Amino acid sequence: MKYKNLVLPFISCFLCVSTLASASTPEIPVATINARKILSDSQVAKEALVKFQADFLPKENELQGLATVLKEKNAELDKIGPSLSPSQFKDKQVENDALARDLKRKQQQFFEDRDARKRDDIQHVFGIATQAVKKIAEIMHVDMVFQDVVYANPKTDITARVIEVMDSQINK
Repeated sequence: MKYKNLVLPFISCFLCVSTLASASTPEIPVATINARKILSDSQVAKEALVKFQADFLPKENELQGLATVLKEKNAELDKIGPSLSPSQFKDKQVENDALARDLKRKQQQFFEDRDARKRDDIQHVFGIATQAVKKIAEIMHVDMVFQDVVYANPKTDITARVIEVMDSQINK
């Protein structure tokens, strides 16, 4: 019975909330963009990818060549190892170990350089995309632009327009 005093305030609060919920609220103009599509379809991103691959493919091929040489040297050592003297075997093993360490160091440096460059390129593409989004949002009088939402009505998607603006900036 101690809850009897709470029934009237609860009902009045419920009525207020339902009245507010049913009242028409002004729509907030929003838009959405798909970041993956910008990275895959925009000319800026495609050009950055081509340049990225051109810069890193030769080094990657060099590392693959070193890995092949190391594998061949290890296979050769396994094959001729029993016929070598212990000191010759140890010398060859030390040589292969040094080559393996050098390869590992070069691979690590390559991966670090590649990842840093990739982050920079993506940041550059999104910098241009952000400028394009701002231009479009001002023209369309959009208050908020969301990136990579779970669901969005296709009429709110401005990704194609963003890509067009980005590509037109390249051609200037």
